Amino acid sequence: NNGYSYNDNYKGKRSSDGIEKWKEKLVGIMQSAPKMGEAAFRSTWEMTRPMIVFGSDTVSKKERKERKEAWMHAARICIIGLVTYKTLLRSRFASISPSSYTARGSFARIGIPAPPNFNYATSSQRKTIEQIGKWWGCHTCGSRMLFSNIANKGVPKFHGDHIPPVSVAKQMNERWVRRKLGWKVSQKFYPQCRNCSNKQGGLLSKAISAGHRNLHSVGGGEESYFHGRRMRIGHMAGGLVAVLSVGNVESRDDIGENGEMRIAEASRARVLYYQEGARDFATSIGQRVENFLRSFR
Repeated sequence: NNGYSYNDNYKGKRSSDGIEKWKEKLVGIMQSAPKMGEAAFRSTWEMTRPMIVFGSDTVSKKERKERKEAWMHAARICIIGLVTYKTLLRSRFASISPSSYTARGSFARIGIPAPPNFNYATSSQRKTIEQIGKWWGCHTCGSRMLFSNIANKGVPKFHGDHIPPVSVAKQMNERWVRRKLGWKVSQKFYPQCRNCSNKQGGLLSKAISAGHRNLHSVGGGEESYFHGRRMRIGHMAGGLVAVLSVGNVESRDDIGENGEMRIAEASRARVLYYQEGARDFATSIGQRVENFLRSFR
C-alpha cells in the first residue's frame, strides 16, 4: 500500500471539504458585502431619522415618543462605545492625539517601574522591555521592528525609555512645590525604538542647550509623531459596538429589501437588554453590600 492508509485518505478529504466550505462562506460574504453596506446605511438612517425629521416641537405625541427613543438609543450606543474602548480594548483617549517624544506615547500599554535614582534598566528589565516591545511595539511610534536585524547582532531592538525622561524629571523635581513637599517624580520604563530614542535625545539636548524652562513640552506640538495611518487595537471599537448592538440580526433576509426596520428594532432591543442587565447587576451588588453592612450591626 506504499505506506498510505484509508485513514490518511479520509483525513485529507475531510480537510479539503473544510477548505471548500470556508471558500464558499468567504465568497458569500464578499457577494453580500454591497447589500450589507447598503443595509447598514439604511438602518443607520432609520435609527437617526426621528432625531432629524422631528426636530421641532410641533409634532404629535407619537412622534415625540419616537424622537425620545431615538435620542435615548443614541446615548446608550455612545455609552457602549466608551465602555468598549476603555474597558474591553483598554485604550486611552490620549492615544488618539499624536505622540509626544517627551511623554507617554500613544502606543504605550505596559510599563515597568523605574528606580528613583535615574539608573538605566537592569538586565532582567531590558529582557522584559524587549518582550513588551515585541507585543505592543514602540510606545511612541508603534513600530515592532519586525524587519530589523539588529537583534541578530546582539543589540536590543528596544530601549528602556524613562517616562518622563530623566532631564524632564530632574527639572520637575526642582520646582519649589515639589522641593517643599518632598514630592519626587515617579518614572516608568516603556519600550522605545532606536529612531524615536535618537529623536528624543536630539530634541532634549537642543532644548537644554537653549535653556528651555519647560522640557516636558519639547517633544509635543509640531515635533510630535503623527500616527494617523497606523492601526491600533482601539480602532476595533466601532466594529465591536456594531456587533454588540445588532447581535439579533442573524438571517441574510434582514439585509434585504426593507430590512432596515428589522435591524433598527434588533439594535434597540439588544441595547435595552444590556441596560437591563447592567441595572440588575448594580442592584445585586447594592444588595450584597447592604447585607454585608448589616452583618456588623
